Amino acid sequence: MTASEFVETRSRRDARPREVTVSVVVPAHDYGRYLGQAIDSLRRQVDVDWECVVVDDGSTDDTAEVVAALAAADSRITYLSQAASGPSAARNAGLAVASGEFVQFVDADDYLGPRKLAHQLEVFGQHPEADIVYGGVRYFADDDLDDAARPADFSRLEASTARAVSGAGESILAALVDDNFMVVESPLIRRSLLQRVAGFDPRIRRMEDWELWLQFALSGAFFQFDGAVEDDSLPHVRVHRSSSSQDQVAMHRAAVRVRARVESQLPTPELRRLNRKRIHEHLAVIGMLEGFGGHLAYGMRCLLKAGFAERRLKWLAWAVAMPAARVPLGLRVIDRLRGFFARRRGEEVREWHAEWR
Repeated sequence: MTASEFVETRSRRDARPREVTVSVVVPAHDYGRYLGQAIDSLRRQVDVDWECVVVDDGSTDDTAEVVAALAAADSRITYLSQAASGPSAARNAGLAVASGEFVQFVDADDYLGPRKLAHQLEVFGQHPEADIVYGGVRYFADDDLDDAARPADFSRLEASTARAVSGAGESILAALVDDNFMVVESPLIRRSLLQRVAGFDPRIRRMEDWELWLQFALSGAFFQFDGAVEDDSLPHVRVHRSSSSQDQVAMHRAAVRVRARVESQLPTPELRRLNRKRIHEHLAVIGMLEGFGGHLAYGMRCLLKAGFAERRLKWLAWAVAMPAARVPLGLRVIDRLRGFFARRRGEEVREWHAEWR
């Protein structure tokens, strides 16, 4: 069923569709095996009136059959299908038929703690000026990961939401330009804000949520941090082999593209300088991973470009030394980089807990 067909069907069935508080939009592409857990987490939500729109983005597995069974058992669940168009287009299709005052996004392989929605609605009640309420996230490793592939310290690990910023304007924009500080499941969002900024950019298939948060900040939206630390008030994000976030080179390239898109919209020279600095840092990481991963010339170019732009002798030295490096050394460098990022996440988690406990 397409979005337009759903609207027509619902209008015929009920001229006065029931009002809901939260519309949950779930894009799904070949994740039928996980959808039951995601939907079950909605049924477990405490004291929240919700509807769920599952958008099948060209799945070739049993997603349609799974959702059909779920929808037959619960009238709050609606199924839409479309040709594979990416997560941005899928979420926009769900938004087109959403009726709730607030919107929650949930990827089909993730789930919500039972008080996630209720807690954030309480925060909205305490901060009526807020357009978006966000918080932390709990990562968990999928059972199909063997020990060699399992990310270090990811079991029940808090995400990097150490920077708890609230407000609107340049302070929020600066925090988001510095780095994306929330996953797509983290916020509960007023639907009026999503309508104001016209939803996700369908051309973007990676880091699309971060680009939307930046557009929120540029539009003057008020962000409110929710302070939740308990598992039952957090989204739970699955880490597995097919997670798009596991391709580090692709994610850094996507970050560069998002930053290039917003560069001209940033209102101050300071923000533009920070943005360019972060672009060069992404390029340096890409250069290291690509150069030692088998694309020597490309990696050297990235490191040289970043090194000259930021006058970073270390990056320039790596570019010069890279041709002489052996494959074992390259593997060790990549392992050290991965270890560094894992340790940094762990440090941010400890700082976050120390601040909010």
